[in-house]
Amino acid sequence: MLQSLPSLQSLSSMRQQYDWLHKMRRDHPVWLDEASGAWHVFRYEDVNRVVTDSAQFSSKRRINPGGRQAPSIIAMDPPEHRQYRNLVSPFFTPKALSRLSGRITAIVQDLLDQVRSAGKIDLIESLAYPLPITVIAEMLGVPAADRPMFRRWADALLNLQLSDAEIMQSQGEARFRNMQPTINEMGQYFKQKLEEHRHQPQNDLISELLAAEVEGAHLTEEEILSFSQLLLLAGHVTTTNLLGLSILCLDAHPEAVEQLRRQPELMPSAIEEVLRYLSIVWRLFRTTTAEVTMSNGTRIPADATIFSWIASANYDSSVFPDPERFDITRSPNKHLSFGHGIHFCVGAPLARLEAAIALPMILEQLPHLRCDPNDPCELFESGFLLGTKRLPVTFEPATSR
Repeated sequence: MLQSLPSLQSLSSMRQQYDWLHKMRRDHPVWLDEASGAWHVFRYEDVNRVVTDSAQFSSKRRINPGGRQAPSIIAMDPPEHRQYRNLVSPFFTPKALSRLSGRITAIVQDLLDQVRSAGKIDLIESLAYPLPITVIAEMLGVPAADRPMFRRWADALLNLQLSDAEIMQSQGEARFRNMQPTINEMGQYFKQKLEEHRHQPQNDLISELLAAEVEGAHLTEEEILSFSQLLLLAGHVTTTNLLGLSILCLDAHPEAVEQLRRQPELMPSAIEEVLRYLSIVWRLFRTTTAEVTMSNGTRIPADATIFSWIASANYDSSVFPDPERFDITRSPNKHLSFGHGIHFCVGAPLARLEAAIALPMILEQLPHLRCDPNDPCELFESGFLLGTKRLPVTFEPATSR
């Protein structure tokens, strides 16, 4: 009997998870969990295939949060997915986002100015969260002052954790009912914003979504709400987690920090290695549309739920030589942390840009930055995402002039 995956609560439990994934990748690369009836794949070749081949592995969900809410594009298959994704993807290309560089730099500097003299902060609370939520609020066209409300909503959505059996058997409705007040509050908030933007269009995403059409028809309020919820998560959760995990990696590998000081041009490569080494997306699930045969010859029947373990694929030695080594010069680095194919994370370019701007400023202006050994970080419990709820750090405080 295989031991189940350890719960993710601390750095030690995270290492236990990676040990478990190594054993599964080696001994049980395609595994049927008889307790839930779900299949799991662990090797890069199979994981990449599952997340890329939408014809054989469907993204449509058996259950839908909020009941009446329109489905998210992450739960759509082609051709519907392409029609809706094309509405927002132009806003998140590297070229389109480059105009935000100055504003991102200004936000980071303001946040650093508030904490440089402290000597100790929670990096998540002080920097990693407020940066992306301010940026996405401005992109959506809502006041940055509403970001505490955004965080409460995002936390509620992230904390909704369904077991594999609930996903398999569509038994998550009770959990979703408990979330209904949050869904309703979000709906009322964005309906108010939609009404304001109808009367006074602005140069922001909400106004663009109001004007957008799919097959000649404008989006419904429910569809715009679904987009707004997705952008709320994709636009800030990825960056918050990427910044937190970057500091964890650099704290554990001080030689990488010194290398970055000597060669700051390596920062983009270092960010990619963080994404591989501590994958933000832990696993994804799909449903088979027909019987499929995986790389080791195992047959998985049609209409089966299959979990693809991104975190495991990113340590597959057939793709990543010496995968246990944190190497900021690793090239090529074809990690799957943002997915692959049509469901590649829409917020990935924004997360990369914000991290590339923020991390050098943090390392320079918070000298001798270290994770606080007397106040360990807290990971949030999630079967699908990896991130930090709290990340206490110490540094040499700036002296007043």
